[in-house]
Amino acid sequence: MFKFICPADNEAIARLQRLFDPEVAELSLRPSSKGNYVSFTAKELMMSVDAVIERYEQARGIPGLISL
Repeated sequence: MFKFICPADNEAIARLQRLFDPEVAELSLRPSSKGNYVSFTAKELMMSVDAVIERYEQARGIPGLISL
């Protein structure tokens, strides 16, 4: 399971969603109470630790993103 908090910016959310295949991963978004941020959760089966680390490294380039 991957969890992120990102700014409620359409571009940032779209970049984060593109990291995951919607046919394989279960994605969920939940806006914060004030609507400034979005909680992003992705459930996907990963075959190796290296694949998990690579996914987090890809997400690192998104401005304002917080990885949990």
